Amino acid sequence: GGVVDAGLAGGYQTVVGGAGYVGDANVVLGGSVYDSAALAASQVQYAANAQGVYQDPNPQIIRRPNPNGVQTYTQNVRVQFLQPPPVPPPGPLIIKEVRPPQPPLPPPLRLRQVAPPLPPPPPLVLRERPPIPPPV
Repeated sequence: GGVVDAGLAGGYQTVVGGAGYVGDANVVLGGSVYDSAALAASQVQYAANAQGVYQDPNPQIIRRPNPNGVQTYTQNVRVQFLQPPPVPPPGPLIIKEVRPPQPPLPPPLRLRQVAPPLPPPPPLVLRERPPIPPPV
């Protein structure tokens, strides 16, 4: 079957049809009316999309002038300019100083000093005891 749509497109009545499908009403094909029961014997099943509209691989599209002439549509449009709500008054201004984090402390400073060498001691003089004087 195909999609049967009698709509208005640019002042022309458009009938889109295919092999037809079984329904309660008659089917319009090529300007002729056929009873859907007569088409049931030669019925071919087509896949339908999510909206339930049958997809015909070879649709028959017929365009003819609309008997009522060009259809003009009127649409009432109401434009309303909305204003945003008023801005609330500003609150108290708080300025807070944020300091960057301090860098880590450097490692402790280690000083290695070597004391200057001691001066050499004066030479050690070892003497004998003086001789005992003779008795007088």
